[in-house]
Amino acid sequence: MGEMITNPQANPMMLGGLNLIGLGGVGYFLMGQKKKAFVTWAIVVLGGMCTFGLLYLFVPLAAYDAYLLAQRLAQGETIRENENSFPFLDMIFR
Repeated sequence: MGEMITNPQANPMMLGGLNLIGLGGVGYFLMGQKKKAFVTWAIVVLGGMCTFGLLYLFVPLAAYDAYLLAQRLAQGETIRENENSFPFLDMIFR
């Protein structure tokens, strides 16, 4: 099932912004979604090189996902280690 993450001090703007400038993974890593951070880095860096930069478009999506998850954490909710805000991301991170 995975580890549950609780962090009421999560800052949605900071974690989303870090995902935006950190190739899609820094915000996830600081949030506690370490596996998701490494998969995102692999998608963006390796996939980006193989597709001549096309997969770099994944970075804003990862930033928005981190922002939405951090909002839930800031409201006192608990999220799973591999939880996503968008159902179609489950195909990538499960």
